[in-house]
Amino acid sequence: MRIIDKVIEVLRNRGFKIRVVRDDSIKADLNRLRAKVWVVPGDYFPWWSNPLDMIEELDLNDINALFVISERPYVISDYIMNNLSRARYWFNKELNIKVYAINIDRLEEDLEDGINLAITNFYREVSNVMLRGNACPSCGSPMALMYSSRYYSRRWRTWVNEYVEVCEKCKVISHRLTLS
Repeated sequence: MRIIDKVIEVLRNRGFKIRVVRDDSIKADLNRLRAKVWVVPGDYFPWWSNPLDMIEELDLNDINALFVISERPYVISDYIMNNLSRARYWFNKELNIKVYAINIDRLEEDLEDGINLAITNFYREVSNVMLRGNACPSCGSPMALMYSSRYYSRRWRTWVNEYVEVCEKCKVISHRLTLS
């Protein structure tokens, strides 16, 4: 099975709707969260001298989360983040993008963790419920349950109930996984 096919399967199992599939990338949505998964082709990596060229080539204008899949994802993710920072300072181009490094050798587990982080970071965009949650561990006020889902975890090899709760008073965000 190709890497792109595995990624599509993981994204669909987590509730993403696939928008665009290319040989080296996928664009998908989870409610209002727009994500892109980029599989870096082999040892080749284009070292962009102009950050706007990188933004255009990777098509980063309409996404919130970028998942970089590679044999050395942390180096590439850091480079992309530095270029996004340069675009902000040099060209006043502000993009609200978080970059997540996914090691190709641990594809399914790292992608699951990256999706969990993206859901936590962009809880307003993925929000699918607004209920009263547990008490805040910091201030004791009731937290708002913003996201809830159930999926089969590759890491834990069992079904997982996932909850994201937010305390609007002290800004605590809780991402909780309950194994069942």
